[in-house]
Amino acid sequence: MKTFKLLSIFLWLVIILSSCNLPGISASPTQTIGQNTTGKSVVMTLQVNPTQTQMATIIPTIVSKVTASPATPTQIPPNTPVWSAYKYTCALVSGGSNMTMNLAWTDRSDNEESYIVYRNQQAIATLAPNSTSYVDIAFVAPGKTLSYSVEAFNKNWQTSTSTITYGCQ
Repeated sequence: MKTFKLLSIFLWLVIILSSCNLPGISASPTQTIGQNTTGKSVVMTLQVNPTQTQMATIIPTIVSKVTASPATPTQIPPNTPVWSAYKYTCALVSGGSNMTMNLAWTDRSDNEESYIVYRNQQAIATLAPNSTSYVDIAFVAPGKTLSYSVEAFNKNWQTSTSTITYGCQ
C-alpha cells in the first residue's frame, strides 16, 4: 500500500512539474531538475512521456563544468606552408581528362630542408627549400578526383598544408 501511495505521489508530481512553464526550462519531454555549475556535478534528468501513459524515469548523468570563452582564430603552426593560390584546367582526352594543377603556397619557414608535393597521399615531387609553386599534369578518369597537399620538413619537424581536391567533368 505504501508503494502505491509513493508511486501515486511521484506520478502527480511529474504531471504537475511537466505542466509548469518554468523560466529557463523548455516544454520538451526531457528536463534538467538540478545542477551545480562549479566543477563536476551530477545532473538528474527527468524524462517524461509526453502522453503521460508511462512512469517517469530519473537518469543521473555526470557532467563537467562548461566554461564559455570568446572564439579565437585557429593558429597555423609557424612552419606550415599555406596555400596562396591553386587553379586547374582540364583537357578532354580519350577515357577521361588531363588535369593541369597549378599549386602555389607561402613559404613560412626559414629552415625547411625541402618540400614534398603529394597527390592522393602519394609523394610525386621533392622540391628545394624556399620553393613556393609546383605544376602537376595527371590523368583523371570520369567521376574521379585528385587530392593535393604540400609538406615542409626538416630533421626536427614536418608540417603540411590542408588538402585540396578537384576533378574534371
